[in-house]
Amino acid sequence: MLRFLFSLIMLAVLAYFATSVPLGKRTLWGHMVAIFRTEQAQDLVDGTKDEAKKLADRLRNGLGTDGGVTTKPTVEAGTAKPLDPLRHDEQKQMQKLVKERAH
Repeated sequence: MLRFLFSLIMLAVLAYFATSVPLGKRTLWGHMVAIFRTEQAQDLVDGTKDEAKKLADRLRNGLGTDGGVTTKPTVEAGTAKPLDPLRHDEQKQMQKLVKERAH
């Protein structure tokens, strides 16, 4: 609890320092805002967004709607292989886990 309070106090001190103590023409917060408004920083943000979008598209295309399963089960009635039934002890463990997670 003391560690949390100390961290909270230090965060408050840092926030006060960053927003009110001038460092040259600006406060620390003012310098950070000025840096992130530069053309180079905006290029970095745009490039990062583009690459993240490309990566997300590749993941979506690679996984598709089947979650990455390479073999698709047949859809025809009665032809898809059912899952193996759970043993009694496995079923009890599963029910216990569900109860623990639900509460």
